Amino acid sequence: MQYNYDFEIMSLVIFVVISGHFLLIRQFPTVKSKVFGRLLGVCLGECIANILSCIGLANAAIVPLIWNELFAFAFFALEGAASYLMFRYMEEVCSFSGVAGRMIKYMGKVPFFFFEIMLLATPWMGFFFYFKDGSYYQGNFAWFGYVYIGYYFFMNLLLIFLGRARIETRIKVIVILYSIVAVLMVVLQYERKEMLLTSAANMLFILMIYMAMQNPSAYIDSETGTSDEQAFLIQMKNVTEQSGKKVFLVVHIRQMHHIEMLLGYENSRRLLAEVGHYLTALCGKFCVSRNAEDTFTILLDEGKEEHIKGQIKKRFEQDFHVSGNSISLNEVMITLHYPRDFCSLAEYRALYGYLLEAAQNSGKQVFFEVDEAVKKDYYRRNKVEQAVDRAITENRFEVYYQPIYSLKEKCVVSLEALVRLKDEKLGAIPPDEFIPLAEQNGTITQISEIVLEECCRFLAKHVLPNPSLGIRTIHVNIAAAQCLNRNLKESILPVLERYHVPTHMITLELTERTAIEAPKLMLWHMQEFGKIGMGFAMDDYGSGNSNCSYLIRFPFREIKIDKNMTWSYFENPTAKIVIENEIKTIQKLGLPLIMEGVEKKEQSDALEALGVDMIQGYYYGKPMPETECLRYIRRMHFAKEEYGKS
Repeated sequence: MQYNYDFEIMSLVIFVVISGHFLLIRQFPTVKSKVFGRLLGVCLGECIANILSCIGLANAAIVPLIWNELFAFAFFALEGAASYLMFRYMEEVCSFSGVAGRMIKYMGKVPFFFFEIMLLATPWMGFFFYFKDGSYYQGNFAWFGYVYIGYYFFMNLLLIFLGRARIETRIKVIVILYSIVAVLMVVLQYERKEMLLTSAANMLFILMIYMAMQNPSAYIDSETGTSDEQAFLIQMKNVTEQSGKKVFLVVHIRQMHHIEMLLGYENSRRLLAEVGHYLTALCGKFCVSRNAEDTFTILLDEGKEEHIKGQIKKRFEQDFHVSGNSISLNEVMITLHYPRDFCSLAEYRALYGYLLEAAQNSGKQVFFEVDEAVKKDYYRRNKVEQAVDRAITENRFEVYYQPIYSLKEKCVVSLEALVRLKDEKLGAIPPDEFIPLAEQNGTITQISEIVLEECCRFLAKHVLPNPSLGIRTIHVNIAAAQCLNRNLKESILPVLERYHVPTHMITLELTERTAIEAPKLMLWHMQEFGKIGMGFAMDDYGSGNSNCSYLIRFPFREIKIDKNMTWSYFENPTAKIVIENEIKTIQKLGLPLIMEGVEKKEQSDALEALGVDMIQGYYYGKPMPETECLRYIRRMHFAKEEYGKS
């Protein structure tokens, strides 16, 4: 038979060009890329085997029979592998998991297994082909080869259909077009056996997916040349699915936002690129990922981390040079071992976040690793976060009330609501432990809502029916996250209305940090609440950067001096002068003043002599549960004994 080699030769040339480019432009080592590499090699080999087999058959008189048998066997083996690998590639594109993923793998492997068994038996049984008198003949089961190829065409289309929700339209179009063209070529090949079209069909698939899906830059960070976050997630998935030991070395640049302000955006990008190029040259192209603006992660084999850390530290001790500027970078290196320190991406992110937070508050410390102390603190933090979640779900938070005593009226006039948490597993958890965590994970808003609800219930049940108690207002702390919500008033007023609590009986306390988080919005909130008679008190005045500018900018109705300032007044002569001036300034502004942290009678007397309005502290009452607080106020004010019996 005279064969037409034109399509095969054209396919061979294209296979060689794609193979050269694939090897020259290194691909990120994903499973998909590895499958594509195998598919490309198999299709190239199949094309060569098909050409050699047909040449051998056309010249059977001079080509030894054993060579023709080997060429034919190689062609069938590679053709069967190519169909299966096309299916495997589409399986990776669709990324099925769970029961569906296992079922699809099974449906792909079984036909390939039977095909290979029949092929291995073909030299003796003649299933696919046999030679007689030096001539090539199709076997009785040659039809199975066509059915086998058609099966994988169908499976590829089925995968696209099942995964249509998460597959790009262009991929769907490619697979459908390829399947249509490939089927036509198989039919034509069956009808016109002298035309060699098998490799042309494969070449068409390879060419389309290489141009559309095997983009070498798909996992590369364009600014630094390192791998990007998507590549890192793939690496993490590969690591956690294997049994080996790996080390994740995180390099965080502390002051990147300051450098951007100093150098400008473009130069700061060049600096990051220089850092990325250095880390890539040191550790390898696909070992370094950029995970954030100022953070790189290096994946290493266990045992190599100390050498790499030493090299990085040595390099960062020298300046980086960008556009004529010499920049000294302050780095932090966090080391996490798999599987010693973590076993999943979620655990990695949580532990890394915890260590990064510690690093940002550590001064000039460079190296951070997971030791027993870190693990203890980390797991304690996780347990506390879980306890907070349980308390929100099961309404387990308690509200304690601390008296605010008027030095002029000689009685308790207000209460501050303070949230407390007693967990069935952890016991009593201090507020300074769970409140910061709640602020970080966003649950502080729900906690604040619970506290407000409880305060309104307390006012409605105990205070409003008993004016002799003398409680004019309850101070409720408000979180920064709540103040960022423009509908803050709409979230608070319905609670007061539900319990028929007058707006003037709730005073919202906020700290300096809360006020400056969004100053314009905060000022608007104050004005809106002021219209309905609800006021704001500035809490912890004197802590942080608090100064008189906040008294000018925001219409506070009360100022609470931080307890540390109160203690300093009695311990430090310099602080005494400063605080006395602050008190006089606030008094001249006509703002009621509350001094926190008063614990002794001498302190109370001294502050009274200064003209301080109110004090809060253990001297006039610690934070107390509802019942104890009511009993305390009854004793102090000689309220009627029958109060509260109902």
